[in-house]
Order: sequence, then structure tokens, then C-alpha cells
Amino acid sequence: MGLEGHDEREGPIGDRSFPDLYEREFAAVFRAAYALTSDRALAEDAAQEAFARALARWRRLAGEPWAAGWIMATALNVARRSLRRRPLPPLQPGSDTDPEEVLDVRAAIRALPRRQQAAVVLYYLADLTVADVASAMGCREGTVRAHLAKARAALARSLRAQEAPRAPAREEGHADA
Repeated sequence: MGLEGHDEREGPIGDRSFPDLYEREFAAVFRAAYALTSDRALAEDAAQEAFARALARWRRLAGEPWAAGWIMATALNVARRSLRRRPLPPLQPGSDTDPEEVLDVRAAIRALPRRQQAAVVLYYLADLTVADVASAMGCREGTVRAHLAKARAALARSLRAQEAPRAPAREEGHADA
């Protein structure tokens, strides 16, 4: 017997390809959602919701090469919607990194345009290849590279701007050489 009491030979809901897809992709979908949210419960909820939506649409998604990408994008969208309603979660205790810097980076990533944000999360935080990011985002590899380049530039500008007020003020009377 397959999912929810259906025989695995019955058709789409019993199609072994969905459980296989779930087993193969759940960890990556969860990691991407967690990288975006820094909240395990929210990431798990987003991943589960994305797979539930995929199962409900399995007749259309089954056999499509972009099904895993659709699930990834759905999970990130669910996570983003939830983030709009919640404050940033606290940092993990015992972390070696400066909490303010981590919060600055999180805020800077969240401030990116949606497609750049997705590219950064999938490539840098979920550790997917450019080809896998392109598949997940439903675009070409060159487009992913462009999103990443624009995101890196925007993050550098944003983080430099946030860092400037923290830099010690120059003493008066000293001229720049």
C-alpha cells in the first residue's frame, strides 16, 4: 500500500515517483528554507507545505523535469510569506560570529529583490550548483549568474553602508594624504 491507503499501482497518488522525489529532495528543500529563515520549525513547515501542494498537483507535476524546482520555489515563497509576519529569530547561543553582523547579513539578504534573494539562498546557503539553482528558479544558468553578481554587489553596498556608522570617527585636524 502507498500513501494514505492507496495502492502504489493506482495512479498519480500512488505513483512511486512522488515518494522517491520526496526522499531525494526534502533535505535540500528544508536546508534552503532554513537558510532563508534561520528557524527550523518554519523551514520544516514551509518544506512540508510545498510537498503537500506538490502532491495535490501531482497529476500535472509527475514526470516534469522542473518538479523539484517548483517545490523548492514554493517552499521559499511559503517561508517568505511567514517571515513577513514574524520578527527575526534569535541567534543560536554559543555562536562565534558577531550577532550584529549576522543580523546585518540576514537583513541585507531579505532586502534583495525576490529573484536575487532566491539565488543567494540556493547557491550560497543551500549549496546548490548554478545548474541546480537555475532548475529550481526556472531560468537559465546565465540568469542565475547575473542574479548572483547583482546580489553580491548590492550586499557589498548594503553591508558597507551599515558598517560605516560603526567605524571610529577621524580625529579633527588631520588631513588625508
